[in-house]
Amino acid sequence: MKPIFLELRHLKTLLALKETGSVSLAAKRVYLTQSALSHQIKLLEDQYGLPLFERKTQPLHFTAAGERLIKLANDILPKVIEAERDLSRVKQGEAGELRIAVECHTCFDWLMPAMDVFRHHWPLVELDIVSGFHTDTIGLLLTHRADWAVVSEVEETQGIIHRPLFSYEMVGICAKDHPLASKDIWQAEDFSDQTWITYPVPDDMLDLLRNVLQPAGINPTRRTSELTIAII
Repeated sequence: MKPIFLELRHLKTLLALKETGSVSLAAKRVYLTQSALSHQIKLLEDQYGLPLFERKTQPLHFTAAGERLIKLANDILPKVIEAERDLSRVKQGEAGELRIAVECHTCFDWLMPAMDVFRHHWPLVELDIVSGFHTDTIGLLLTHRADWAVVSEVEETQGIIHRPLFSYEMVGICAKDHPLASKDIWQAEDFSDQTWITYPVPDDMLDLLRNVLQPAGINPTRRTSELTIAII
C-alpha cells in the first residue's frame, strides 16, 4: 500500500481553484506563485496517474478525479477549521472540560447553582461531575481522573493547591417534639442514647463523629440513607 501523499495544503489549493476558476487567482488565495501551484497540482496528478482538471478551459473544468478531491476538501476543511478554532479556545481558557469530584452529598445544594453561573460565563466549557461520591478525591486529582475537587479538610499534598471556598457551621436536626429540640447547643454526651442518621460514607468522612463524638468516647446507634429527603 502506498503511503498517503495527500495533504491539507493540496485540498486548500484544489478548493481555491474550484472557487476562483483560475490558476492565477487561486495562487493569490493560497499565497503561492503560479508556477508553485502548477507544480503542486502536477505532483498530485503524477501520484494518482490522473488529470484533475482541463488546462485550457475558462473557468477551469474539473475531471471526475478532481471533483472527487473537491468533495473531500469540502468535507474535511470545514472540520479542520472548526477543530483549530476549538483548540484556540481551549488554549485561551474559553473551552474545554472541567471534571469535578465531590466527597459529600450536601455539596449539590450549592454546587449545582454555582455550575449554572459558571456555564453562563463559560458556555463552551463542559462541566462533568465524576460519577459517585469519593472518599479519595485527592487521589482522583493525582491520577488525572478529575480536575477540581471539593473537600472538607485540607491535606497538604505535593502538586495539589487548596483554595478555601467558605466556612460552615456544623448543625444537627431533629423533630420538633424531640427532647433535644429545646437545647440551643448539643454536646457530645447528648448523642449517647440517640439514633444518628447519616449518609452511607466511611467514618473518616463524618466530621461530627471524627471531631466531636469519638474524642468524647461516644458511639451512638446509627442508621444510614443516601437521600437527604429521606433523612429529613
